[in-house]
Amino acid sequence: AGFQLTQAKLADMTVELGKGMLLAIHLGRLKDEGKLDHRQVSLGKLNSTREAIKIARECRTILGAAGITLEYPLMRHANNLESVLTYEGTSEVHQLIIGQAVTGESAYR
Repeated sequence: AGFQLTQAKLADMTVELGKGMLLAIHLGRLKDEGKLDHRQVSLGKLNSTREAIKIARECRTILGAAGITLEYPLMRHANNLESVLTYEGTSEVHQLIIGQAVTGESAYR
């Protein structure tokens, strides 16, 4: 049962990684065509950062107690991802940009 659970986690992580790559490719093509909007960039950054952090956390659960040791570089990656969430415009700013695009109303001034 443990191996099946690990396979399920790996499958879910693979799906999210694939979706993120497809989104990045799509956004890159829009940029090449001169059609990329800043709201789309926020969507891509927010999604990619959130999913990368989720994947790092899930990897930690697969490794068990070893996931928090220096034996694997997992915690270094997780810490780097936490900083990306901040310096890429912070998730809250991206949420406000996307929320305004969805509702037409600005939540900030």
